Amino acid sequence: MSRRRFLQGAALGAVGLAGVALTGCDDDRDGGETGRPTAVLSGAGPLILTNGEILTMDALETVASSVFIENGRIAALDGPSAVNGARVIDLGGRTVIPGLIDSHLHFVTPSQAPGHFLSVIETAFSTSDLLSVLRQRVTSVPAGEFITAVGGLGPQQFAERRWPSLAELDQAAPDHPIYFQSGFSGPSVTNSLGRGYFEERSVPVGADGTIGRQDGGSALGALLLDQTYEDARRAALEYMAYSGSLGLTTVVDAGGGFWFGVDVPPDQVQGGHDLFYDMWRQDDLTVRIRLRFGGGGSAGPDGVFPVIGSMENALATVGDGDEMLKVIGVGEFTVGGFGQTDGVPFEVTYGQVAERGWSLSQHSLSVAEHEAHIRAFEVVSAQTPIAELRWAIEHGFELTTDHLRRLEAIGAGVTASNTAFLPITPLLGSAPFRDILDSGVHVAASSDSSNIAPLNPWLHIYHMVTGRNAAGELVNDGQQITRLEALRLYTTGSAWVSFDDRELGSLEVGKLADLVVLSDDYLSIPPEEIRTLSSVLTTVGGRVIHADDRFRQLMEG
Repeated sequence: MSRRRFLQGAALGAVGLAGVALTGCDDDRDGGETGRPTAVLSGAGPLILTNGEILTMDALETVASSVFIENGRIAALDGPSAVNGARVIDLGGRTVIPGLIDSHLHFVTPSQAPGHFLSVIETAFSTSDLLSVLRQRVTSVPAGEFITAVGGLGPQQFAERRWPSLAELDQAAPDHPIYFQSGFSGPSVTNSLGRGYFEERSVPVGADGTIGRQDGGSALGALLLDQTYEDARRAALEYMAYSGSLGLTTVVDAGGGFWFGVDVPPDQVQGGHDLFYDMWRQDDLTVRIRLRFGGGGSAGPDGVFPVIGSMENALATVGDGDEMLKVIGVGEFTVGGFGQTDGVPFEVTYGQVAERGWSLSQHSLSVAEHEAHIRAFEVVSAQTPIAELRWAIEHGFELTTDHLRRLEAIGAGVTASNTAFLPITPLLGSAPFRDILDSGVHVAASSDSSNIAPLNPWLHIYHMVTGRNAAGELVNDGQQITRLEALRLYTTGSAWVSFDDRELGSLEVGKLADLVVLSDDYLSIPPEEIRTLSSVLTTVGGRVIHADDRFRQLMEG
């Protein structure tokens, strides 16, 4: 949906929304999968949301009842109830929060997964739930085309602890091939039409429709080779629509741009960063994109490490960017690979990053990794202070109080994540959320989706608040945080990491109007219901990027 299309709906919206109430709106989480537009209005005219519980997330944790938006920014809180020409929405007491910000995920590549994304699989908690949403999805996808979900899902999320059978998938989607993949490369499952497709391409499929982890890369690779640029673009638009339906309005992509475990030459895969650059130039982005670029390998003849070239190329392409897309720094790997600590020139490489005034976020899971990276941070910071560069440790499993003290001393932070909610990877763990918050270090929320964790921020917030995994088992006891603390990690905390704290993260006069009207009362619902929270209305810079059914009609024309 381009900015021009948003503008086409402005005049209609000015009439159609005046006095409309959200009271009793149906919870709608299709994320754009019905084929109907999810963007409804432009931000060209003033907008007033009234009669709500607006959690501003400012420093005083102010709760307002109305917000006035003008020229894409917050013009007033508890201000005028009417303005000439303004659209007015009666929220009927609904909760409003700032747009959510994910400080570390893999968005660019997973958003372009082949096929038609079954996004709401993330909140399917049984095989019957999955089959039900699949039956709905087939109505909006042309017969013969793949329906897929790749990465942050797995049979561990279902009450039955199994994938649907081939027969069950055939019954739910008799005219569509199916491909559901857990983690980087499986295990995966398909139906009869999918099995025929994969077997034609020499990908082994069991009689029950399962594809082993050793063959998942081949299966996904086959789908990628058949994908066109337009397919990838459609997928990315659907993924952004799903993000908006969750209230996720800004994402920090952690060095994305390739598929793990897929043996397909990069030049044969459509899209990548170039697709997002194209959509940015065409004003088609509906979610704010912040990009990091990583590197690996040894220094060149000039002593400069590859990550420097990666960043310089990106900056040459994007320049300063704008509010919708910009390059913000290095990550998630700067030099070395998974778990490597011995003999890796962290200090030299990090020094080259600091000398150029760049931000850096470094993948780190274990005590040994934390020690190596934090020591290098300290050495570099003694020569080139990094506090204003907002460096951070990514993930933060096993961080100790000593690590946190040292990070706080140099002005660095943590993008805290977990893989314990949905255990689909051997790299299981969860950040010590309580300890990190109590330390005073800068901390942000990270899903690390979508290869090994779900995108849905409410699943991660549920884990932060309860310490429980998808099965309801207590797996991070003693590290639970409050609901407001979890929300702050996804708002002001993440805005610090992405250098957006002056414009985003809280609803304050003068800031950009990124906000979310929630489907239920976040602060009072039972903990289990946090998992299925969603947005009934999401704005980015005052533009509505997601709305429930009763507002979609306003986009016509």
